[in-house]
Amino acid sequence: MVVLDRDQAVLLEALLDERLEGVAIGSPPQAIDALAAAGLLDPGSRRHATEQLAPWRTERRIEWAVQTVTQGELLAAFADHCERELEDVEVVERTPDLLVARWRRETSRLELRAGFLGFEHLASETPTMLLGDAESDSDRLVEAFVDDADLRSRLVVCDLGRLERVGAVRSSVFVYLEWFLRDAYGVKLLPAAAFTQGLINKGVISLGMG
Repeated sequence: MVVLDRDQAVLLEALLDERLEGVAIGSPPQAIDALAAAGLLDPGSRRHATEQLAPWRTERRIEWAVQTVTQGELLAAFADHCERELEDVEVVERTPDLLVARWRRETSRLELRAGFLGFEHLASETPTMLLGDAESDSDRLVEAFVDDADLRSRLVVCDLGRLERVGAVRSSVFVYLEWFLRDAYGVKLLPAAAFTQGLINKGVISLGMG
């Protein structure tokens, strides 16, 4: 059995994502060769490889004061909330690491990620939120979103551990998620300070006095 470290999980995730097919992800050949040698890139091993990624997506521990929960538990709880308590939200698809929900004619997508390799290419016409550990990628994420208005209007990256988000996507489902986190867990999800400051520096937004 292969035990992936975080770098391997992030690379494998990108290599398995059909949306990133043909995208140069900038990983060293030896790292890809190691995954291939372990049989994780064989076409017939896709299910097994995806299972190896699950702990890095769903089992990431989130600690808020005296509360501890995993990303997977949070996503499942929110999906249940959408199905059972939100009359105006329809759950279109749900798996342990994916929730697709529709509010009226607006469909939104929430994905748990091991990492954010190639994240720029995951933006689409569907408002998308990527949830994962963004600490090691924070500078790169902030720079990309500050510099690209189209990207930040289509995609948002959220680190629940840090209670920070980068991006400015308009989505009622994402608003419901923020309300759910507030009401169910007593926490507030805020724009990352560096992201806000970057938009101010670029003149995209301004903070009025008083």
